[in-house]
Amino acid sequence: MTATTLAAVTVGYGEPIELREVPLPDELEPGALLVEMLASSICGTDVHGWKGHLTIPAALPSIQGHEMVGRITGFGDGPQTDSFGEPLEIGDRVIWSHASCGHCPACMTRRDSALCENPRMYGYANVDAYPYVLGGFSTHAYVLPNSGRVKVPDAVPDELASVAACAVRSAANAVEKLGAVAPGACILVQGAGPVGLFATAMLSLTPARHLIVVGGPDSRLEMAREFGATSVVSIDEFPTTEARRDEILRITGGVRPDLLVEMSGGPTAFAEGLDIAAKGARYVLMGQVSATESSVVASRITMKNLEVVGAFSGSIAYYKQALDFLALTGERFGFDRMISGRFALADINDAIAGMIDMTQTKPVIRFH
Repeated sequence: MTATTLAAVTVGYGEPIELREVPLPDELEPGALLVEMLASSICGTDVHGWKGHLTIPAALPSIQGHEMVGRITGFGDGPQTDSFGEPLEIGDRVIWSHASCGHCPACMTRRDSALCENPRMYGYANVDAYPYVLGGFSTHAYVLPNSGRVKVPDAVPDELASVAACAVRSAANAVEKLGAVAPGACILVQGAGPVGLFATAMLSLTPARHLIVVGGPDSRLEMAREFGATSVVSIDEFPTTEARRDEILRITGGVRPDLLVEMSGGPTAFAEGLDIAAKGARYVLMGQVSATESSVVASRITMKNLEVVGAFSGSIAYYKQALDFLALTGERFGFDRMISGRFALADINDAIAGMIDMTQTKPVIRFH
């Protein structure tokens, strides 16, 4: 008899997520893992995906979730190590990346899974197709052979290890793409969600003079201050592009940001960043992942000599950087405050609703 596991299955966009027993694979491919889930945190992308607003379509019905940590319960044939040569055993905790195809030009020449032209991504696969459990909202998950994987250090608790698998690795990717921060730099972070908050913590370790976070609600902005923001700008107090621009310039004494990261996903955020950016600024976009069109004045990029860089997902190197960052700075910043709610798998619809109404910053599904 085929073994099964309990999963929260998205059956239709915007419809209540259903609990179902789904099969587990009878055999593991060489290089694959089977894990028992420990925690799966909910990302804003999960909410967009549940609504059907992403540019990446899901093959419904599917198991969503891509921020997750699990304990190894089975190995396919092949080396039992993580992507950095660390030995793995049954019972070890791991996080893992989306799977690259291994044969497209990006995989062959640049060896970066985030650039793969044919990736297999967790949270989008049809639950009725082998290997069935390719998402985090399930009591077990299958780690594909071509997925990078990293052993979780003892210093990182389950809930933060889960968040490392998307929010923290995304922040690490964006901060690296932002480049060197010169002493006295002016940095603008658009968005006070988890990715923006983790990026704020990382950027607070640089010699910038100004580290300004734009977003809301006030509870998240207070956390941004605690994570090192020198100033915050509330989108509730300053509801228009012009009001926020004027407040930023007031804070800086007229100095425009020369480094910007967009992590809000707001439909007007890109245009707003182009407006406020200094000439010669570098602007990293990470939050713009929905299919919604964004209207911008493209000439601002040209006339200001701006460098606009996209940053999506991240290679397995950023997953390791994320875990290392949490292990090294977790006590300093108290990142456990980021976890806003803990839910059973059966209560996943409540967790999603909390993300929508912004009463939750980073809810986590706990399995034990």
